[in-house]
Amino acid sequence: MTISVAPADAQTMAPSTAPVPDSSDRRKAEKASPFTITGSLRVRYELLEGQFRPGLPSRDDAVTIQTAIAADYRAGPWHFSAELIDARAYFADAPGAVSTSEVNALELSRASIGYSDGPVELTAGRFHLNLGSRRLAGRNAFRNTINSFTGVRLDWRGKVGDHLVAFYALPHVRLPVDRDELLDNEVRLDRESLDLTFWGAHYTRPDLFDGVTLQTNVFGLNERDGVNGPTRNRHLFTWGARLHRAPQPGQWDMDLEGAVQTGTVRASVAANARRLDVRAFFAHAEFGYSPALPGKPRISALFDLASGDDPRSPDRFARFDTLFGPRRFELGPSGIFGPLARTNLLAAGLRGEIAPAPRWDVMTLWRPAWVHNRRDRFGNNGPVDPKGRSGRFAGHMVEVRLGHWLIEKRLRLEAGAAILTTGQLLDEAPNATGFGDTRYAYGQMVVNF
Repeated sequence: MTISVAPADAQTMAPSTAPVPDSSDRRKAEKASPFTITGSLRVRYELLEGQFRPGLPSRDDAVTIQTAIAADYRAGPWHFSAELIDARAYFADAPGAVSTSEVNALELSRASIGYSDGPVELTAGRFHLNLGSRRLAGRNAFRNTINSFTGVRLDWRGKVGDHLVAFYALPHVRLPVDRDELLDNEVRLDRESLDLTFWGAHYTRPDLFDGVTLQTNVFGLNERDGVNGPTRNRHLFTWGARLHRAPQPGQWDMDLEGAVQTGTVRASVAANARRLDVRAFFAHAEFGYSPALPGKPRISALFDLASGDDPRSPDRFARFDTLFGPRRFELGPSGIFGPLARTNLLAAGLRGEIAPAPRWDVMTLWRPAWVHNRRDRFGNNGPVDPKGRSGRFAGHMVEVRLGHWLIEKRLRLEAGAAILTTGQLLDEAPNATGFGDTRYAYGQMVVNF
């Protein structure tokens, strides 16, 4: 049996769209020394003009800084791990889009103890979750703050490389939430309680056929009123499966994933609000090809569908909840931009990637986006037309990103820009901002030590 806590996820030290290394990579690093200390510093400037969120000014900008320091110690089967993350925002506008997604000052994000015995690993304490594609549970890479959990996790690895993860955890509620305290980067310890629990299991079977990996999962989220204040009392069950073939030179690759969400949720945060039956879903499809050419080029076609709610169905709630899944790797930059979310969305897309020279990488992405239900709001906090008269087309999201490792694996510069054109919905919805196309740019430096 193995109880282990992962060291600092290399996601903090990787490009914003890089995949998360699996636990086998982490174990190799751990074998090099019984005690390791790693860290990273990321400084980013973001600028947005033409705000699409109702109620906010047209222009917004911020400087965000994330500092992460992790320590790991392994003694035989025992493993002790901790990570301190300091996420802050400066020169942020008030009002503006900066929230607990950008600010979480001086937080012990991981603090775990583990024990190993054979094919089983058990982790207890504070940890991060990177499960499968990360669309439902993952450590954030681009966002300034990190999803953390307190609980227990069991890992089992089979002889053919299959991997089962089971966990029961209390998600951290990031603090502070007060606007003035956020802008002042106040240090407030995050809160976890039995009022919000997250549990589930995730199974991976590699090389099921022709290099295709199968993944299945079931997740549960239970929420109630309590120390976190009034809630919608979400009781969600999410079942999903994924078929994935990793990119290889001269070969086609694919990523097919879907999930169904059931359960109940209150119609509002009012204690006497009626309970609604949840019937929601999401699907992702991606097919790519990597020519066997210098620069490792890859082009892919994407499609995402996530259900939205229809207010004309008074006893049903159909808006998909992405739980704790990041979105930047396929839906564009988040941060103070982030118009596309894995909810009430229908989006096609094309993506191109290439490394034109050593230590350089370029990515371009085009995603035309519609809402799945024209009477539900666009994204997490975009415009809404309850009568559905403004159509479904939100606009075209186009992004370009350029990255360069000045010192390989140590010092990286990255810059990107994105635009969301104004479609009929963003132009004609009753609460549309009227600011026109949304333009966004960022530049960042990452130092690993």
